[in-house]
Amino acid sequence: MDRYNDFAVEDFVWDDFFRQWTLSPTPETDALWDDWIDANPEMLEKVEQAKALVLSLRLHEPEIGDAEINQVVKQTVGRITATDEQVLRPASRRIPVFSIPWMQFAASIAFIILMGWAVYSVMIKSDEKPQLAQQDSMGTLNTSLTEKINTTNETIQLALSDGSRISLAPKGRIRYPERFYGERREVFLEGEAFFDIAKDAEHPFLVYANGLVTKVLGTSFRIKAYDGSREVTVEVKTGKVAVFAQSDPHLKEKVEDKQFQGVILTPNQKIIYARDEVKKMVKTLVEKPEMVVSKAEIPQFEFEDTPASDVFNTIAKAYGIDILYDEALLKDCPLTAMLDNQTLHDKLNIICKAVESSYEIVDGQVIIHSKGCRN
Repeated sequence: MDRYNDFAVEDFVWDDFFRQWTLSPTPETDALWDDWIDANPEMLEKVEQAKALVLSLRLHEPEIGDAEINQVVKQTVGRITATDEQVLRPASRRIPVFSIPWMQFAASIAFIILMGWAVYSVMIKSDEKPQLAQQDSMGTLNTSLTEKINTTNETIQLALSDGSRISLAPKGRIRYPERFYGERREVFLEGEAFFDIAKDAEHPFLVYANGLVTKVLGTSFRIKAYDGSREVTVEVKTGKVAVFAQSDPHLKEKVEDKQFQGVILTPNQKIIYARDEVKKMVKTLVEKPEMVVSKAEIPQFEFEDTPASDVFNTIAKAYGIDILYDEALLKDCPLTAMLDNQTLHDKLNIICKAVESSYEIVDGQVIIHSKGCRN
């Protein structure tokens, strides 16, 4: 946030993150900006003026060109500056102290009238243009956001205009546009939901949840982002997602880039984002990994004198995870076992016990530790 310390009013108006906060605030962005204003109280007046401008330019949602908006901003800011200079210029006669608040009040009224005049002038010029929704800083058309709150005790199903489906858990709250426009599909979540996103490589899908951004092209995943919790988790079922913090200094680039940037998650992996810790993101496996291959491709987990290396390869392929081991140590370690009905963790425990090894999960991968087998 240090880059905002030297901003002028017009700089705030054109800043993407500032506009997103103004047009679609969240508890996270409110807290972030409140903290920054507390640390920079001299910027409060500029922030308030910029917010008023952003909101006023959006009142009737015309299709206003960048040049016209820029002209309105410059005119308004210029008149505000001139008014401030007149107020601050020493007068030729003494002004009673009790009149100062009235001067401030009058200046505020003049500022509001001025903004109204500026916006009205632009709208007159745009009268012949079709009425389109104003795009916010993150690319979402927030003028017609639909909000759904699950007040029931059951999960409710929601269908989005792009064919995506959302299963919203009890007490969950989600906001999304009636139709997606622009380069990105964006929604805002509080609580827990399972997403099954329609594939569209040209229009990435982004979920903003308690300070964490999840970006996908088309996949299924679960997000848990409760207000009272210090952690946000993202669990991937199919496909691939990228996650990054909303406080990331490169947030804009990661949001706008159609390629994946951030921490990449694949099936059966999850991220734990701790909002109040130094090491904020921990990548691991979901509690109960599921096989990602089709039913026709599910292998027979019946092994007889099979090298442990081959067993690990079979399991890794079935669950879509990486299992790292020293092949030279384990290729001569035979295994005889039936592992059809066990969970992934049970399978790994049985195998490791049989071949005198152990395992740990590091960065969403299974690491096998072994010193070889006794022949």
